[in-house]
This record gives sequence, structure tokens and C-alpha cells, in this order.
Amino acid sequence: MAVAGIIYYLWFKNLVFQKVIYYARQLQLTQTDLAKLLPNLKESQVVPDPQKANFIAPLFNFPLQGLDILNNKLAKQAAQQGVKPFR
Repeated sequence: MAVAGIIYYLWFKNLVFQKVIYYARQLQLTQTDLAKLLPNLKESQVVPDPQKANFIAPLFNFPLQGLDILNNKLAKQAAQQGVKPFR
């Protein structure tokens, strides 16, 4: 049961990560732009870089909570600018 929970968590984190990267690229945002959207970022947390090829979510150096915050903010921005929703 615990293994299934871990697999689901990693799958969900990767899905949110892919959404963040998609919206950041569509909005032409940089890693610095994304960091500015997270006011309580710790020094040890590395914001994903939309300019690099990213196939999986960062497992240890960036939390799901940070990805969720970015996803919500970027989805709103993208909708206002007419960017197609992530699929």
C-alpha cells in the first residue's frame, strides 16, 4: 500500500511539474521569473528551469507545494493571455 502511495505521489508531482514547465514556456518565463512568484523560497530549493529539457519533476530539491503554487499562478496568467490549457 505504501508503495502505491509513493508511486501516486511521484506521478502527481510530475504531472504538476509538466504543467508548470508548459505554462512557463508558453509565457516565456525564466527560472528567475518563476522564483519571483515564490516569496518564501528557501536557499536549498532550486526552482525548475523552463529553458532546460525537463522530463521528470525534481524529487528532493523542490517541494510539491511550490509546484502547486506556481501551477495556480501560471494557469491564471496563461488563461488571461489566451494560452491553451495543458493537456
